[in-house]
Amino acid sequence: MSPAKPSPDKREAIFCATIKLLAKYGFHGFSIKQLAEEAGVATGTIYLYFKDREDLIRELNTQIINDFVKASLEGHDPQLPLKQQYQHICFNIWQFCIENSCITHCKAQFDHLPPDVLRSQHSHAWDGLQPLKHLFEQGRKTQKIKNLPDDILISFSIEPYLYLARQHLLDIIKVDSEQLTHIIDASWDAIAGPASKNTNGQFPQE
Repeated sequence: MSPAKPSPDKREAIFCATIKLLAKYGFHGFSIKQLAEEAGVATGTIYLYFKDREDLIRELNTQIINDFVKASLEGHDPQLPLKQQYQHICFNIWQFCIENSCITHCKAQFDHLPPDVLRSQHSHAWDGLQPLKHLFEQGRKTQKIKNLPDDILISFSIEPYLYLARQHLLDIIKVDSEQLTHIIDASWDAIAGPASKNTNGQFPQE
């Protein structure tokens, strides 16, 4: 009899269980046995899909990046003005963070992966975010966005949403739809270049 083929459904169940346990206990706060129980599979089944815990975490991080990129760019229209493109991406990111609370809560865990893994995942993320890179490039050329490297623009504009979403989910702050609009506008202002300002030094409405 040939060995059973790995099931995509079981792989997904293991991923979902890992995210829940990571958010609750951290990387080293749960055992493979606990993971198997949470996923509803036999302990040995996990090793059909992943070599070890580290392999599981790396694969999970890659899957999260893929899902994050896909959600961020959903409905993206490169024909819109740059600010509107940016606003749409930011709204998508916020929605992803709120709708995937376990991922948002365990984001800090992935920030402590080994440096070589982080560099590889960083490159992988940018490969998927080409529309955002193009937005930044066009913004720099037209001076609508500050002449700063992509990663610095991300740190001023996109990364704060991950922090704010977690604070919102923890009930430390509350962000309603009106406040979210103001936050998105403020994050645009943080990266907007001189061509985005009117003659009075103010940012025009687009």
